[in-house]
Amino acid sequence: MVKRAGPRYIKRMSDPQIIIAGASGIVGRRLIDALLDDPRPPPITVLTRRAEGRWPPGVTPVAWRPDAARAGDDDAVAALAAVLEGAAGLVNLAGSSVAAGRLDAAHVARVKGSRVDATTTLLAAARRCAAPPRAWVQGSAVGIFGDRGDELLTEDAAPGAGDFPLVPVGLAWEAAAAPAAAFTRLSVARLGVVFDREAEAWRRLLLPLRLFAGGPLGSGRQWMPWISGRDTAAALRWLLDTPGARGTYHLTAPEPARQVDVTRAAGRALRRPVWLPAPAFALRLALGGVADALLLASQRVVPARLQAEGFTFRDRTIQEAIADLI
Repeated sequence: MVKRAGPRYIKRMSDPQIIIAGASGIVGRRLIDALLDDPRPPPITVLTRRAEGRWPPGVTPVAWRPDAARAGDDDAVAALAAVLEGAAGLVNLAGSSVAAGRLDAAHVARVKGSRVDATTTLLAAARRCAAPPRAWVQGSAVGIFGDRGDELLTEDAAPGAGDFPLVPVGLAWEAAAAPAAAFTRLSVARLGVVFDREAEAWRRLLLPLRLFAGGPLGSGRQWMPWISGRDTAAALRWLLDTPGARGTYHLTAPEPARQVDVTRAAGRALRRPVWLPAPAFALRLALGGVADALLLASQRVVPARLQAEGFTFRDRTIQEAIADLI
């Protein structure tokens, strides 16, 4: 709607927008899909290094510099503050991919630095706002627990030992966002392994099965903290929309599964045998530290707070998720 002001037409203030940093990954894309499915979707702004590229109608790309605060680029921080001003919510998923490397020292430093840089820049910009985003959903990951065997891990569980590569990454990422709790409703979303038709983790799991070479990874007994793509998006929206949602939440399915059971369920759905194990030493040789961090570590994580506070999962078991994915 517009109103006349002399010879010009001035738009009325639009609905408060949702801003997503790190929207190009599968989690960000599924969140955008879920928001656009609303009968009256909110305006969506994605922060991206380059404003070019294809985005759905209703999504506005804005170029930003994730390392602006560390680099002392005051103009870039001020420009970002103007974008954040008055937003309904901010979802921060920005950072380099854990899977894009071998998790050697240089790769861990790159992953950690990219997440801390982006979060620090968002924090510096939000502090300049007269009306900062009303809700801030901060990405994190269950890798913060390290390798914990059969221990049941709720949101009250302590982080893992610092020698596990993703523990210091998760601790630094969450700590960088913590000051935002002083001026906005901050919730931390610790993500599990997202299973989605377009997710790289899911495709990698299915490939050997399709080639009749599927089997357990390592012992296969390790717990896999998985979650479906649609439940991931729905949980992020719930964190954005729920006034009482503050603090840390686990975004994992209510029933974690052992790795071999995930492979067996997928094998049954594909009518493929599960017979060829991949030894741990071979995985480490091929993938480096990524093998331990993403495939061999055991994390029996449960979403205690989401369940206690009323969130409803569509895919509670791995069988339900695979029935939709295959």
